[in-house]
Amino acid sequence: MIYAVIKNQTEKGRLDTALRASGDKNWSRRLKIITLSHKQYTVMQLSKMFDLCPATIRGYIRSYNEDGLDALRPRKSTGRPPKIAHWTMKDWNKVLERPPNQYEGLNTHSHRWTLELLGMYLKKYHQLQVSIVSIHNSLRKTGVEWNKQNACKFLSFEKTRGKQTWSKSLDLSHP
Repeated sequence: MIYAVIKNQTEKGRLDTALRASGDKNWSRRLKIITLSHKQYTVMQLSKMFDLCPATIRGYIRSYNEDGLDALRPRKSTGRPPKIAHWTMKDWNKVLERPPNQYEGLNTHSHRWTLELLGMYLKKYHQLQVSIVSIHNSLRKTGVEWNKQNACKFLSFEKTRGKQTWSKSLDLSHP
């Protein structure tokens, strides 16, 4: 069995103060786990109580026991930033003001932009390989409005290289 070990009253005071002052739910949850573990709650009980994997609970307890309170603080994600995070509404509007069939490199007859066509555009003209989800998120975050009239009509039929495919269709007309 592994339990959190609070070394002295000073450390207990720091833990209680941090728990009262905590505004971050993840930080608060970690502090509660340490407090309850110190009171002899088992890893399995804490796992069920907080709906977390037992390995996560053990990791919190081990980190606290080895390096103290500061080891529990949530850290900013070190994940890779999105490739198109810097794109603004102005950047998107510049691309979307022309239909996709006017971009020779896309080799399409479509008059409507689709997320797939935007992906092809980014790859061909900006050398960016970006997922459709990233494109969708970027459009949403920058406030690019979709035509409400066609928002329900997500499926449009297109011919691509002799094959029939369905794709999500967006009418990205501008006000």
